[in-house]
Amino acid sequence: MKRYISLLFVCVLALASCQKEDPEMTLSTGQISILAEGGSASVSVTTNYKWTATADPWITIRPSSGDKGSTTVSVTIAANTGSSIRKGAINFVCQDLTRSVSVTQAQPLNQRLTITHNLSTFVVPTLTGNGLTGRVDFGEGEKQNYAAGLKWNYSAAGTHKVVIESAGGTSFAMESVAGVSAIDMSAF
Repeated sequence: MKRYISLLFVCVLALASCQKEDPEMTLSTGQISILAEGGSASVSVTTNYKWTATADPWITIRPSSGDKGSTTVSVTIAANTGSSIRKGAINFVCQDLTRSVSVTQAQPLNQRLTITHNLSTFVVPTLTGNGLTGRVDFGEGEKQNYAAGLKWNYSAAGTHKVVIESAGGTSFAMESVAGVSAIDMSAF
């Protein structure tokens, strides 16, 4: 009888150790934002089972699957050649558990406004438009994201060229044209 009780106890222990644990998965981020020209990012995925990942065709992920534990996934996003912001997702699946990382990519900066001036401080013109995004190149190796009223103090006197690349702009207004020698808005 003791033998049967011992055997029963061993069987119960064996069955208890065979019970599956629930799948668990954590991601290092839930969102990636990237410029129109594309680029790369990474996502760390940690799971207790094997996992797979899929993404929109303009998003490349490596590796796209892995074993339990922690893995860093490299994400490469192709240039946005459309005319608007695009959104997509990377879906990670571990057993019956799914987690997603949303990907938002800016629309291409297809408008260009070039202003030539001889000012020591330049104030960026105010651009208007729906979904307006942009970048300002002040020259001197200085580039910043567009913001109305943004200022730049030049380190040397002389003629300077400011290039404003934007998307979604419909018009612009400058506080003053004093010191401005040329405005090229042929690509605006």
